[in-house]
Amino acid sequence: MKTSIIVIILIGFIIYTPSFAQYQETIASDRPGQSNSPYTVGKMVLQLQTGVQFGGGNADNYKRNDFEVPLFLRFGISDKIEINTFWGLRNTNTERFNQEFKSSGFNAANFGLRFNIFEETEKAPALGFEFTYKTKMVGEDFKPDFASAKFNIMASKRISDLISLTANLGTDFDGYGDAPAGFYTLNLALTVTDELSVFFENYSFFNGDYFDTYFDFGGGYLINNNLQLDLYGGFGYNDDTFDYFVSGGVSYRITTWRKE
Repeated sequence: MKTSIIVIILIGFIIYTPSFAQYQETIASDRPGQSNSPYTVGKMVLQLQTGVQFGGGNADNYKRNDFEVPLFLRFGISDKIEINTFWGLRNTNTERFNQEFKSSGFNAANFGLRFNIFEETEKAPALGFEFTYKTKMVGEDFKPDFASAKFNIMASKRISDLISLTANLGTDFDGYGDAPAGFYTLNLALTVTDELSVFFENYSFFNGDYFDTYFDFGGGYLINNNLQLDLYGGFGYNDDTFDYFVSGGVSYRITTWRKE
């Protein structure tokens, strides 16, 4: 926790460094993939990101099937600062040694702040920071012992006109008193056409007891400047367990209230 406090203080100093954030003419969504962008949605812009996800896990004497509906709402206070909220609805069926367990309900009710610290330059990547407060306003099947938090530093850099790289690094507290988990993401995206982009990503969760790594890939398609569809999937094999998922979704933004 002390380390997290130090990080927040340092980021606070950085935030006050003079810089200008650039509003993008086409929607920039955190979907598809696990990586979050260092940029905000833009001043007075409301953005919705949602979809459905099917997944599960298999191991000896263990089987799990998941169905999830995530909803991420983002609103720009300024071009450098946004507030957001993430809600998740989940249904899970788990079988262990021929015994079946079911859980369902809201599994996430989070509120966050995202800051764009620096824009990308010719020599340096864009940099952002996000703080997420994870409440206990979830279903009984997923309720933690206490509220918790997540800290994320995000960077992105366009390598060429067609290729860009996004990376996240942070700490996640689970709300059960366990040691916090570190995490990272590395997302390599390729622009195929003005409308179509594809990506490949590696992401991991770790602490002193484990290092679980996963891979996902897929793409997004722009219907217009404010609407994007996506489809992607992923997998991982850790501690003799094979995990997988497939997700499809939509991102939509409302710019009615924005004034240039």
